[in-house]
Amino acid sequence: MRVYLALLAGGLVSSVSAATLNVTTADDVIAADGQCSLREAITAANTDSAFMGCAAGSGADIVVLAAGEYRIERAGAGENANASGDLDIRSSLAVRGAGADVTRIRGDRDDHVFDVAVPVAGQPVVVSIEGVTIRNGNGSLGGAIVSAAGVSLLVSGCSIANNTAAQGAGIASDGSLEVVNSAFHANVADNGGALWISGGPASLRNVTFDSNTSTGSGSVAVFNAPALLNNLTMTLNIADSDLDDVGDGALEVNANVSISNSIVARNIDLSLGGSSLVNPDCLVGMNGSLLSAGHNIIGNIGALCTLAGAQPGDQVGNAAQPINPLLQPFAVYGGTVETQPPTWASPALERGSPAAAGQPGACEASDARGIPRPQGSRCDIGAAELDDLIFRDGFDPPLP
Repeated sequence: MRVYLALLAGGLVSSVSAATLNVTTADDVIAADGQCSLREAITAANTDSAFMGCAAGSGADIVVLAAGEYRIERAGAGENANASGDLDIRSSLAVRGAGADVTRIRGDRDDHVFDVAVPVAGQPVVVSIEGVTIRNGNGSLGGAIVSAAGVSLLVSGCSIANNTAAQGAGIASDGSLEVVNSAFHANVADNGGALWISGGPASLRNVTFDSNTSTGSGSVAVFNAPALLNNLTMTLNIADSDLDDVGDGALEVNANVSISNSIVARNIDLSLGGSSLVNPDCLVGMNGSLLSAGHNIIGNIGALCTLAGAQPGDQVGNAAQPINPLLQPFAVYGGTVETQPPTWASPALERGSPAAAGQPGACEASDARGIPRPQGSRCDIGAAELDDLIFRDGFDPPLP
């Protein structure tokens, strides 16, 4: 997985043969008008040829988006040649916005926003999507992004919000997936409110999940493939939102998933059939294992979840004594994506791993906003550090 990330960061996507394609209009057009739209730039990258107002792609290209809102407006869901509906990526490329707070890609509610697949069986495709907000996508798999087998996908510095799908309203991935320094908010699916991982492996680091919903299980994610989770924050996500007593957990784990320095707490299961049916934070299936790599907060372990290899640094609550992580509201606290830093009274404060960055089980070297870790004597659990050092002494007022 680290080799895959290295390819994304310094290899295929930044190849010396790559072309840089600057998008010059926010309109979703295909026209010989002298402008280069996002759709036209992706077609130029897919075909390695000039297209309408865009220069020719060349190898693993870089598509650059300025601040602005880019709305998908060419109706026609299900088309796969990038002429209508979703944006069809069929070659290695990087889509780079100016920051999730200022660059927004908005779907039409009839199709995905991005459909990433390989053009020829066996041909690898390495794609990164960076520094954008992706919203209002819809699909049976993956509302914002659907990523096929054979694809290596990196999502970095993105806010993925208000998408819908049957499975994985944020991202449905059947290939390799890395998500870093990002946030998922108010996505809605039948299963896997934010993520549906069916291929793998997956790696999630410095990611915040807030107010995602599933009518069934996995209001945050369904893992049907191996995954590594580090410095995640998952709160106020809702499972079994249709109240039919079928659906559990922010996490549904059906494969080997390792978790460290993460918060899974104050999630909601709207099952009505009694305490044995209410499992708000996690569900581990017959073929799954949620393995602790240390320093996690599980607010209510429920009846259907086991944290394997639990360590002294883990904090695990139950229905009788749930753990409230005492986080600040979901908002932008510097940087370009939303986070939920701990308050001074939080059990996450300075309870992360004491190991040096890069060591097994260690916190990430910086948080989702790029704030260096640690800010105190030890790093904080979750996607964001409390960087207001004035209030680490406990003199700010308690939450209402």
